[in-house]
Amino acid sequence: MLIDLCLLFVLIKYSFSKTSITNYSIIDLNENSPINTLVVSLNSSNNSDNSIKFVLLNLIGYETNKFEIKNGNVYTRNEIDREEFFEKNYCLDYYYCKIEIHILVNDGFEYLIIPIHIIE
Repeated sequence: MLIDLCLLFVLIKYSFSKTSITNYSIIDLNENSPINTLVVSLNSSNNSDNSIKFVLLNLIGYETNKFEIKNGNVYTRNEIDREEFFEKNYCLDYYYCKIEIHILVNDGFEYLIIPIHIIE
């Protein structure tokens, strides 16, 4: 009986939990910024809990090569080259190079989408 109640509680908890999706405002990032340039801080002032787990998703192939997350902040890992992004079709058009990075928070309870405009 106790096992059945526990199982029921777990099923109810996961059936009502939904992933929260947060879209950030577009962030301007200069092309050829130095390595370890701060792109965005993911920890808000009211949420400074160090136990939050951020995972940078590598959906297109450049994300984990060009960006990294340290202490709740997104930094550049390597140099960002607009022309390389255009050649590999990561950007929409030549005049406005916008990319997105996707971050999973706490094993899927939250999903962050961060658009980045790479400017010259």
